[in-house]
Amino acid sequence: MSSCYDGSFLCQNPTYVDFDEIASKELLTPPSAFEIVNESKFCTLVPLDEAFLLSDLTHKDYLKGLRGKTGIYQLWINYENCTDHDTYVMHCVYVGKGLAETRVNRHIKDKWPKAEELYVTFYECTNRMAKYLEQLFLDTYNFYLNNNENTGANSLFAVWGNERHLLGTELHEISNLSNITSLEELLNL
Repeated sequence: MSSCYDGSFLCQNPTYVDFDEIASKELLTPPSAFEIVNESKFCTLVPLDEAFLLSDLTHKDYLKGLRGKTGIYQLWINYENCTDHDTYVMHCVYVGKGLAETRVNRHIKDKWPKAEELYVTFYECTNRMAKYLEQLFLDTYNFYLNNNENTGANSLFAVWGNERHLLGTELHEISNLSNITSLEELLNL
């Protein structure tokens, strides 16, 4: 059952006032937190359980779209879904910067709980901007997998529609790497 009935569950139009106010004071043209967490151009579920991998793909294949790109990446888990609004609230558990493909692969190997579904988003920007954004996220929000310099107190949530949650932004690229020939075939796995 959805928590929308009692109004305690934010399943639409999340706001990131603390982050955006600071960024607006310190940067000439800052990206909004909403843009970074809910509208990033890279978003994918990374299957870690071999039973859910497509064809002969590995988790690394799901991250190929990050190859050679620098920016800020975020690791997410499912928090709640709202059947009233067909949305998924995602909880960010890690924020990082740098060459995203290499870093995310290292986190999967060294930190990620194997039983937990992993969603990855990535916002491409210069290394200098990535350093700034990462620190602002760490100062504003608490990420339970970040240990260093994480002084924020609030939890960071994203709200994604069903399509973004299920298919992400990398479906076409991933299906090209596998033997999957249609969306129907993918959804029937």
